[in-house]
Amino acid sequence: MIDTFETRDTDVFICTYVKAGTTWAQQIVTLLCNGGEQGDKSYGEQVPWLEALAAPETLAEREAPGYTLESIDAMADPRFFKSHATFGDLPRGKAPGVKVIAIARNPKDTVVSLFHHASSKPEFGYKGDFTTFLKVFLSGNAENGSWFKHVVEWHAASRADPDHVLWLTYEAMIDDHAGSVAKIAAFLGLPDAGDVVAKTVANSTMKSMQANKKANIGMNHLRKGGVGGWRDYFTVTQSNLFDAVYAQKMAGTGLAFNFGEGLTM
Repeated sequence: MIDTFETRDTDVFICTYVKAGTTWAQQIVTLLCNGGEQGDKSYGEQVPWLEALAAPETLAEREAPGYTLESIDAMADPRFFKSHATFGDLPRGKAPGVKVIAIARNPKDTVVSLFHHASSKPEFGYKGDFTTFLKVFLSGNAENGSWFKHVVEWHAASRADPDHVLWLTYEAMIDDHAGSVAKIAAFLGLPDAGDVVAKTVANSTMKSMQANKKANIGMNHLRKGGVGGWRDYFTVTQSNLFDAVYAQKMAGTGLAFNFGEGLTM
C-alpha cells in the first residue's frame, strides 16, 4: 500500500504516533465536514484508517467500517484518512497536493495511554506491568515503533512544507481547543464560520465524545485524556531515566513539549 496507493491532490491524512489525539482529530474533521454536527457518519466512516484495510478483518471493521480498497478508490473528493505512518511510510502516492495534519503528544503521557491501549485491545492482549512496557517503548518496539523518529521526522516535514503539513501538539489543542479547530479548518480550506467552529468544539469535547456512539468505539479507547497524568505512573527513577533519553534524542530538533504543571522540555 505504501508503494501502490493512488492519492489525489485533494487527499488529507491525519497522521499521529498512536495515542496522540488521533480520534479527537478525526472527530473534529468529521464535524467540520458537517457544519459542526455529527451527521450520518461516525469518525471512522468519515476518516477511515487507510492501512487497516491491509490488516486483519477485526481491525478493518473497527477502523475503516464498510470500506474496501475499491470503495476507497470510488470515494468522492475530498478524501480524509487516518494514518500512524512514519514520514517515509505514508501511502502518499504521487499526488503533490496531499495534505497531512500531524499531531504529537508529550511522550510520557503517550506511553501511559499506550500502556492502557495495549492492555485493553484484544489484538494486543498485553498482560505485563508498566515498568516492562516503558522499556518496550523506549527501545522503539511499541506498536508504532520509535516515538522519537516519528515525531522528529513529521515536525521537520512541517517546517519544510507548512502548506502541506500542519503541525499541532495535543497539549496545545487542549489549551486552545477553538483555536486549534480554526487552524484545522483553515488548513483544509473550509469557510471561516465562527458558528461551525463553536459547534465543532462543543461536539468534540471528551465528555461529548464519550457519550456519542459515533465518536466512541468503547474498549477504553477514549480513556481520560489530559496533560500530566504520567505522574501517577512514573517513579522518580523512571522519570529521570526517561528524561535522559529524551534529552539525548531531542537535542537539536527545535522541539519542546508541555508535560503538564508548568513543565516544558
